[in-house]
Amino acid sequence: MSKNNEDYVWKNICDVKELGEIRMEAMRVFLNDYGNAQETGRYLNAALPTLSFENAEFDLALCSHYLFLYSDHVNQKQHIESMKELCRVAKEVRVYPLLSISNNKMSTHLAPVMEALEEGGINVSLAPVKYEFQKGATEMLVAKSV
Repeated sequence: MSKNNEDYVWKNICDVKELGEIRMEAMRVFLNDYGNAQETGRYLNAALPTLSFENAEFDLALCSHYLFLYSDHVNQKQHIESMKELCRVAKEVRVYPLLSISNNKMSTHLAPVMEALEEGGINVSLAPVKYEFQKGATEMLVAKSV
């Protein structure tokens, strides 16, 4: 991130050092909780594009920093299958950011994914977000089951 410092908005987080500290603290909190919660079943092992949940089991699914961000590593078919699966298990799906990390431009997969979802009866839209860390990442994808 130091090499691509200009690709980010350093407003809420001051610099790469602070970002590293925030991420390490989040990891520590998660690992502490994970160790304590193994018996409760609070964490489930699942991976897109196939999830073992029931249809509409969740009201809301959030996908952050996976789909669209890694457009060079996750192909269009995987994006479409993953989004369809998220829409199957949740009544509403929100995805952010929509920019590819390789060039900080809107993912080339976004339009085909939106088209595929609409063809499947899912309402899709882009909604503004208040938070911007990756420069230009000012919208999220919202997909709602009809």
